[in-house]
Amino acid sequence: MFRRQLFYGITLVLLVVIIFLLLRGRSAEKNRATQNIKLEQISSEQPSPVRAILPRDLEIVEAGVSWTRNPDEKNASVASHDITISNTGSGSYVSLLLRVEYINEAGRLVESRTHEVKEALPPGGKLRLTEIAIDGLPDVASDFRVTILSADLENYQN
Repeated sequence: MFRRQLFYGITLVLLVVIIFLLLRGRSAEKNRATQNIKLEQISSEQPSPVRAILPRDLEIVEAGVSWTRNPDEKNASVASHDITISNTGSGSYVSLLLRVEYINEAGRLVESRTHEVKEALPPGGKLRLTEIAIDGLPDVASDFRVTILSADLENYQN
């Protein structure tokens, strides 16, 4: 008799805990869905003889940022980037597409932006980009990563 009551008691406690966790998870998902999160969509590009996707011979040598508050928008910042790109390959590139990812202090991605650079980068050369201003960034962004998404070979331009 005592074992049966103990079994029913533990089963009841377990059911209450499971129902509590389900309801709490459901309300957390509902709160997350109601937040207005802006995500940038990047169209995928197919590699071709004239476009290199994630080129291996282009590398970011130096990347720096200075943050300023945007007085026009609430909870928004402006990031001013200084980026140096090196070409270690034998081809000349133009129309570099850079992706800048902004990260919060926890290391999570806050926002992602793209920036196109029309300047030519000769083989063995370096390209210094200064004062690339990106505005409308959330204040929680504290760090950034820069990657080169694609670059066009200069010899194949129309």
